[in-house]
Amino acid sequence: MTAPGDIVLCAGELSGDLHAAHVVTALGGLPGRVVGMAGDRCSDAGMDVRFHHRDYAVIGFTGVLAGLPRFLRLERAMKSLIDRAALFVAVDYPGLNLRLCAHARARGVPVLYYIAPQVWAWGRGRVDRMQRTVDRVAVVLPFETEIYRSAGIPVEFVGHPFVVDHELPVPEPPDRRDGVAILPGSRASEVRHILPVLLDAARDLEAVRPNTRFVIARSPAVAADVYETAIRRAGVRAEVEADAVLVLNRSRAAMVASGTATLQSALLETPLVIVYRTSALNYALARRVVKIPNVGLVNVLLGEQVARELVQDRATPRAIAAAVQPLLDDGGARRAMVDRFRGLRGSLGGGRGAVRVAELARELMARGGTA
Repeated sequence: MTAPGDIVLCAGELSGDLHAAHVVTALGGLPGRVVGMAGDRCSDAGMDVRFHHRDYAVIGFTGVLAGLPRFLRLERAMKSLIDRAALFVAVDYPGLNLRLCAHARARGVPVLYYIAPQVWAWGRGRVDRMQRTVDRVAVVLPFETEIYRSAGIPVEFVGHPFVVDHELPVPEPPDRRDGVAILPGSRASEVRHILPVLLDAARDLEAVRPNTRFVIARSPAVAADVYETAIRRAGVRAEVEADAVLVLNRSRAAMVASGTATLQSALLETPLVIVYRTSALNYALARRVVKIPNVGLVNVLLGEQVARELVQDRATPRAIAAAVQPLLDDGGARRAMVDRFRGLRGSLGGGRGAVRVAELARELMARGGTA
């Protein structure tokens, strides 16, 4: 149960937990607790984490269907927490959070959405739902502001957390980089689909560039044996390290599953190839609802496919290896991509990040609704 003055927060994925932890820290000093769904980062920041995101880490429509009873229990429990809360803070994770927003509105609980759903990818329907159920939106991509403002939703650009809250290190120069980073995703189901093809691409690369160093960035939400099994089956030499930022910053190039890691790679000026594979059914369903030509966040921000995207059937080991190879040399392909990446930090800054999100939360709690 919650008590009057408590804030319920829902961050259902690894990246959401990372970003929300800074908000939890900034909310320190309130009489109530922050309680709900998140992970280790939010827990370390002082949140009462009742539901850990790793226990609900699935990918695609089929993954959700397979775990439907568990997800329904989670939704009921989160709604029960919201019933007596002073504020509901949704962090990304729209599949569940949009339903929780509607429940909060019906109970008269104010709603703040931080890291808003990618409505530019999924279409107008989610904007309409948010207009009916959300009091304030804090966006992290500058172009999102106009989307919500035009729908009449109070919105503020607070800066991207990669730049504002946990600023990435200065990019290493090319002469201090070596090898290829492999980032196959943050969830076990995602890693099992994508890592084998990336390791096969690594083997193809090694055939033409012997002694290339390959380093896999391991997600804390995925068991170590998932990586060990994939490496053993592929028969390729690859190291596994836990810090994705360090792995990217000391690599010459990267093979990255579509997601926020593509933006990390770009901000670190690490040339990359974006790869994504899922089940045939998940892919067919996603194609019916996704409305944008590019899937990589960095390409969405830059307005064109600067980093090569190889998705589903086009994500073959040979194609991936061929796309990565020119990025390892100090040639035109590498320089052109890095040059495009260098303006991203400035465009994603300019806000006050988690500190401002916490201020918005306090304003909504004080007013009991729209700020």
